[in-house]
Amino acid sequence: MALRKIALSFTFFLIASLNAQQSEQTFLRRTNDHLLLKDFHSAVREAKQALLSYPNSLALRSLYLRALCEIGDEQQAFSQIKKIVSDSQFKEDEKSLYELLAWGVLTKGENSSLLMIRLYSLLGAAFTQDARAIPVLIRELRSSNAFLRSLAVKISMNYGDSSLKDELFRLLHEEKVWFVRLEVIQAIGQLGISKALPILKEMLSSPKTQAEEKAAVLISLVSMYDRIDDKELQLLLRSDRAGLRELACDLIAHLERRENIGDMLSLLSDPSPSVRISCLNALALLSVKEIDGMPLLAKVEKMIKDPIPEVSITASWLATILSSSQGLQSLQDWIHHDNPEWKRLASAALAATGSHGVDLSSKLLKTEDDIFVLVNLSLGLIGQRKEVSKSSKTLFDILKARGHELWMWETNYNPLFKSLAPSRIRHIDQIPRYPQVVDQHVKLDLLSILSIVGHPNALEVIKGFLSEKSWGIIGAAASTLIYEGDDQAMDLVRKLLDDPDEKIKIQAALILAAVGSDSSAIQILQSAYPQVDREMKMYILEAIAHIGDQRSIPFLVTVLDEPFQVLRVVAASALIKCIYH
Repeated sequence: MALRKIALSFTFFLIASLNAQQSEQTFLRRTNDHLLLKDFHSAVREAKQALLSYPNSLALRSLYLRALCEIGDEQQAFSQIKKIVSDSQFKEDEKSLYELLAWGVLTKGENSSLLMIRLYSLLGAAFTQDARAIPVLIRELRSSNAFLRSLAVKISMNYGDSSLKDELFRLLHEEKVWFVRLEVIQAIGQLGISKALPILKEMLSSPKTQAEEKAAVLISLVSMYDRIDDKELQLLLRSDRAGLRELACDLIAHLERRENIGDMLSLLSDPSPSVRISCLNALALLSVKEIDGMPLLAKVEKMIKDPIPEVSITASWLATILSSSQGLQSLQDWIHHDNPEWKRLASAALAATGSHGVDLSSKLLKTEDDIFVLVNLSLGLIGQRKEVSKSSKTLFDILKARGHELWMWETNYNPLFKSLAPSRIRHIDQIPRYPQVVDQHVKLDLLSILSIVGHPNALEVIKGFLSEKSWGIIGAAASTLIYEGDDQAMDLVRKLLDDPDEKIKIQAALILAAVGSDSSAIQILQSAYPQVDREMKMYILEAIAHIGDQRSIPFLVTVLDEPFQVLRVVAASALIKCIYH
């Protein structure tokens, strides 16, 4: 009888345990069902009730956190996180809980009406390389804001998802804003969306296509071809559309189709200047010196007298590479021309001749007074490691004496010649002070050259740049200041971490973080954070995200308790980057 009672008691105990286990599973299932149905408020109530019975269930706490994040109750979610991580049994789950909270902050940010918050929500989602980022990208590809569409297009290039490719193809048809169209064209080329080929070819041939778009289409088309059969290439070479003949020249160079060089030669007398330039470029890139035993130089020298200046300058450049004194003399004549545009283009062409133009560049560096010509010549000489001291001093003096004129890099006449020129960049509503942004990119390019060649006053120029009130471009712009792997330039900026000027110290830390992912900047940035204004706080959080050091997680978690949503969103994106690092 005693044994029977013990057996019954044990049976009842097992049944009670199973019921309790089922009950917890029931709560989990019901809460999860509410989440799947997007009935987030019911999910909060269900999880909250369940936690009264099962306060130590991590699964229930995680669902409760997710539900709180979905309804946008960040403060309650943050409070729950602090309670959970204070319990030692959940310590190993700390990072996953922080990730859940960060995603909640970003999810709320996606629905914000403020551009900056949606921007950082998009960036934060993109950092993860997670499938959860796909719906966010699709939403912003359909956004009414051109800048968000542009950024979403750029980020989509890192994903191969078919739904994103479909959206990009749709934008190729429908997008009206020119700078977004440029991003779409580039993305389609990089992702190799072959069904877009007919549309791109049509754009290339259309007289309505702007110069910037035409250049982007050419690059995109060339990148999409890894091979081409001879029949298709012949059709392009003989097309009645200049854009397609230009494409044929670029493809012959890109695919190194030397067997088709003879077929291309007739395009040296093409009625389109762009086609003639592309043909000359292809011959240069393929290092062609003779065809069927006949020297190429004679044909090229005839083109030096072309009535179109950019064609004549390109022919002079190729003739110089082929060791023609006539080509070198022509470039010198163009540099002395009254028209400043042709002076600048010719100086960039001379710089692109490499060792063939060193002597003439050295001579002109002493006699020319046009600052754009001087910069182009100096860059060419530095590239050949000739007259480095004189050339770097020229760059330093021009940068130091520069007034308020804005600059840009000019490549429209010939993509192989990069020439410094006065800015013609137009304002864009979606990017504040866009011409100034481009100008700062150019200035950073020149500063990076001074850093690389070790100019003794490079630090002075960099300090002046960092102290400018308008300085605020982190990431892509700052990356041009220090080329990756250039330890000398990195050390130069690292010295500024001890500068007595607090602003210069912070700016140096921002650059080291954004460009070099240098963890030595973390402490300075975190210490400066409480004292700086809101804009600088955003730059600091961006820089910490670039470093992606897990030691920053505790600091970023405290920022999630900030009263400003934009800072919470930036901190959440940085937190995800650090967790995923």
